[in-house]
Amino acid sequence: MSKNYISIQNAADLSKKSVQTIRRAIKSKKITARRRKTPQGFNYMVDLDSLNTAFGLKPIKEDIKEPKKSEAPKKSESSKDISIGANDFKDFVKTMETLLAQHNEERKSFLQLVNTLQEKIFVLENQLNLLKAPPKKKWFSFRK
Repeated sequence: MSKNYISIQNAADLSKKSVQTIRRAIKSKKITARRRKTPQGFNYMVDLDSLNTAFGLKPIKEDIKEPKKSEAPKKSESSKDISIGANDFKDFVKTMETLLAQHNEERKSFLQLVNTLQEKIFVLENQLNLLKAPPKKKWFSFRK
C-alpha cells in the first residue's frame, strides 16, 4: 500500500467537504496527515487512503500529484504564425498615406477655425471697450 499525500485543499475538493472539516478530522485523528515545512510555518499533507476510509470515498486508482510551482503554463495551440506579403504592406502604406492626408486637411480647417474665433474675440473686446460708460464728473467740476 503506497502512501499518496495530497494537500488539504485537494482533500476538501475530493471529499466535497470544507477545508475546516478536513482540519478538524486531522485534529481528531480520523485522518492521518503529515506536516510539510514551509517558510511561513507548515502545511498538512493528507493521506489519500485515510481520507477515503474516513469519508467513505471511492478509491482513486491514479496517483494524484501536487502541481509544481516551477512548471510554466503551456501555450495555447490556437496561436498561429501570420505571414505578411508585399501586397499587404503596400495596402498598409496606401491606407497610412490617405489617413495622413485626411489629418492634414482636418488640421488646416481647425487652424482656420481657431484664427476666425480669435478675430471675433478681438472684435468683441473692442466693442465692449466702446460700450463702457465714460467716467462720471463730480457735481462741482462744472465750475472749473
